[in-house]
Amino acid sequence: MNNQSTETSTREIIKKFLDLIILGRLGDNSPMSGYDIIKYIHQRFHILQSPSTVYSALYSLERQNLIQGKTIQGKRAYRLTPQGEQRLKNIHKTKNKLQTLLTCIFPDSEIHQT
Repeated sequence: MNNQSTETSTREIIKKFLDLIILGRLGDNSPMSGYDIIKYIHQRFHILQSPSTVYSALYSLERQNLIQGKTIQGKRAYRLTPQGEQRLKNIHKTKNKLQTLLTCIFPDSEIHQT
């Protein structure tokens, strides 16, 4: 797999798991703005998500009452709600099941090929 297709695959995975990435990052209990989340994703995964993608995910999470946004000094900052904290706990509980499922779908010999 060449670098461009690897980057495209990574970008698609990040986009599909964006809600989980945001919830996980906000689980650190420090409020973050949309810009902070974009910057975090870029630093952590070396992928630059568009503001419209990130803000769309933030608004969706807010409508689901998983996060709450509050304007502080002209900047909207988001933090987890109690419902969002519970969802994050449930995600952590199912993490091992997901890893097992991925191992079944992609045996080690296929995963480690470059």
